[in-house]
Amino acid sequence: MAELPRVDQLSPRQQMAIDYARCARQLGLAGRVWGDARHRGRLFRLWICPPCADRIPQAAPLEPPPGAGDRAPGTGR
Repeated sequence: MAELPRVDQLSPRQQMAIDYARCARQLGLAGRVWGDARHRGRLFRLWICPPCADRIPQAAPLEPPPGAGDRAPGTGR
């Protein structure tokens, strides 16, 4: 299983999910979630392109985490 990169080592475009986390190409519609990483208390969802995902078995299509949508964003309620 491939290890996720450290968020502080990614470019701002990779951190904001504009570019893929592994190859730095522009994010497309066929991207897959590579994994979620925390940095300084914030959650970052890292994306991977289909060719890279084919080489990493744990990359999966996006599925919301359990309980997603239960709370209003940023309110903790």
